[in-house]
Amino acid sequence: MNATANKKPDYGSLPRLTMEQAREAAYHLLAMKGEGADVGIDLLHRIERFYYKEARMLDEERYQEWYDLLADDLFYWMPLTESRFRRDPRPTLSPEHMAYFDESKADIAVRIGRIASNLVWTEDPPTRHVYIVAGIEAFETGVPGEYEVHSTFTQYRNRGENDEATLHGRRRDLLREVDGSFQVVRRLILLPQSVLQTKNLSVFF
Repeated sequence: MNATANKKPDYGSLPRLTMEQAREAAYHLLAMKGEGADVGIDLLHRIERFYYKEARMLDEERYQEWYDLLADDLFYWMPLTESRFRRDPRPTLSPEHMAYFDESKADIAVRIGRIASNLVWTEDPPTRHVYIVAGIEAFETGVPGEYEVHSTFTQYRNRGENDEATLHGRRRDLLREVDGSFQVVRRLILLPQSVLQTKNLSVFF
């Protein structure tokens, strides 16, 4: 494990989202359909480089550095996908349903702290990761310095000799430009499975 993973983030002063704020953020993420104007090619290239760097940080368990890429008002959401017949009008995704992750930045800090404690048996020996990010599209939002970004990902994990898992999915992010780089303000992680076969989710997406 990279040494930076052993540094526990300071989350004591971070605000936690209220239930109403989290629900509002979730509905906003669901409404992000890539309908804004495309960003310029130079800005798109900067955004792509941001995502490639983020993937490498997660590969190398540089969790403190990755944590610094998250906005203080982060909403990080990985909802359950519910299987529905086409004739069923109910949504497959809803803020009213359960989620694998429904977190603020303070919650992320707690998870990083648990990994750094060396007491999490699912991460000792540590998991080896390979994140692949592709299909990056970025759109204007109407708010200066904030961008809607859609991407696909593959996350391969291996631990021990034969414990492995591969997850594929999509992400919808709200990025905010800060000091010449970007921060993730909101993230929606969408997996196609309605039932996950992986043994644990002690990872970040």
